[in-house]
Amino acid sequence: MLSFGIGTSTYYGEMTDQFVSSYLKPSLSANFQKYITGNTAIRVGLAGGQIAASDDLSQTFGRQARGLHFRSTIVELHTAFVVEFIKDNDFGTITLGPHLSPYGFMGFGMFYHDPKARYQGVWYQLQPLGTEGQFLEGGKGPYSRLQISFPMGLGLNLRLTEFTGIGIEMGYRITMTDYLDDISTVYPNQASLFESRGAAAAALSMKTDLYPFEEGMIRGNPETNDGYMFMNFSFNYFLDKFKK
Repeated sequence: MLSFGIGTSTYYGEMTDQFVSSYLKPSLSANFQKYITGNTAIRVGLAGGQIAASDDLSQTFGRQARGLHFRSTIVELHTAFVVEFIKDNDFGTITLGPHLSPYGFMGFGMFYHDPKARYQGVWYQLQPLGTEGQFLEGGKGPYSRLQISFPMGLGLNLRLTEFTGIGIEMGYRITMTDYLDDISTVYPNQASLFESRGAAAAALSMKTDLYPFEEGMIRGNPETNDGYMFMNFSFNYFLDKFKK
């Protein structure tokens, strides 16, 4: 089965203390799925979407004072095991007609992300700036923009004819990084950051007009990794009939 989807993407991390509709961004997907049995399959998928958030939209004073924001594009390649909960190997008979098939999936993937933020009207890549002091003496070095994900979710396919159908799917990605939004640990020494990485790095590391943050104060939560989600509507093309 081939499927092509369009929908929305969003993320969970240090800037998501509440749902904000403007955080929903566009996404695209393409999957190839090969049936193993009548109701199990292996899928290889390619997906891409945007994620974004801003502390300015938070209802918490501490996050408003932090005043950070970001946007990023995610490109993901994954493979997953799919289980359809209702087997429809009799599709095409006069008595059955179109068939509705709910399913679940779980898998493994790799994705690339590149968080950016705006300073004086220009969008800067945040990872090369080292906004948490990654490049300073004693810093732990930059995080990788290529990361591992573990996709899982639920979907619903409606097979309309022998070879065509439509579907809807919602999938969450557990990741191994806390830097989808470039926020994880504590504030670095701002003077050293300014001297080493420049004015943009210092400005995008700490916003000081609401609250005077200091070196070592909490900037994020390294105990919890970030995650992201895709919700897509798809058009499906079935390459062969169901296996008995």
